[in-house]
Amino acid sequence: MRFSSITDAIDRIAQIDTVYEKILEKHLKKEKKIIASPCFLIPPEIMAAFNIISLKIPEFFLNKTGFSNIAASLYDHIIISEKECSCNRYFKSDNTSYIFKTPTGFGEDAAVSLHHEISLLLNKLFYIELKSINIERLQQETLKYEQLRRLVRSISSMRSENADLLSNSDLSLIFETALILPPEIAVEYISPVFDEMKKVDDKNDKTFIHGMLYGGKTIPSVIADEIEKKGIQIIEDDSCSGRRLFDLSLNPDSEYIFYELLDAYSYRAMPPCLRPEDERYELLYKLLRNYNIETVIFFMDEYCIDSRNDIDFLRIKMMRDGIDPVLVNKDNYMEKISNYVNMIQKS
Repeated sequence: MRFSSITDAIDRIAQIDTVYEKILEKHLKKEKKIIASPCFLIPPEIMAAFNIISLKIPEFFLNKTGFSNIAASLYDHIIISEKECSCNRYFKSDNTSYIFKTPTGFGEDAAVSLHHEISLLLNKLFYIELKSINIERLQQETLKYEQLRRLVRSISSMRSENADLLSNSDLSLIFETALILPPEIAVEYISPVFDEMKKVDDKNDKTFIHGMLYGGKTIPSVIADEIEKKGIQIIEDDSCSGRRLFDLSLNPDSEYIFYELLDAYSYRAMPPCLRPEDERYELLYKLLRNYNIETVIFFMDEYCIDSRNDIDFLRIKMMRDGIDPVLVNKDNYMEKISNYVNMIQKS
């Protein structure tokens, strides 16, 4: 249950779909280019250093009548991955979409590959040489994204201490807002929520099992809320648009920010469609003990084949690591979660 003092701030965010086009048109008039993707592909800081805004395409757009015409009027280019991903189905027949090859592996070699792909994109779409990047400008843009990420992490952390502050639907709305708007505008919309949360002097003392929720592009908020009502606090998630996208932390003042940024982005766990299961295990699931995760709820997303295909591999890995896996779908999650919580309480 959301506190009433937070309602107005959340409701303002919920109405972004009615003003979204006007917001982007205002930025276009400022002589900035806009590229958009169905999921998080390219380090936005580097693009921003060249006056190019990188955005996720809002979910409220994808099923909208005349989406192609709207997208063409708002975005300079649509960027999709080279992978056979269900998220690309809206753009597969669109020959105007640019294919961005996501690097394999992580670390130095992956950072070099990422550098190469960004260089190709800038050169082909905007006739820009990546080597001309202004480091001072990159530092300024990195600071904007760092402020946004810290804000989202602070909201998520405070909500973990008291689930009554925000519903999972509210959280998803905040995550989506942070991805579909330029950072300074996203902060303008999201900051009032955090300000109101800080005013609530209340803690939820209920004892929860700490869990991570796994799913596809998005996890139905009603399912996440019901899982928490049953006694599993979702303190982390593994969805394509979830809180882990904001875990990245950089030092904007570093004189080596360009190389540090490429290296940091090479270590993103990314969605199942963009990175193989063994790499995602190494970058995320192997570290779950550090997050005090006791169980992973694997939600079988009927629309995302890639996420379903990875479940068996990750489930076995979790059992070997001493973390309980619970497999649920939209029809049985209430029963499965209740049985698991009851078992834990009796043990």
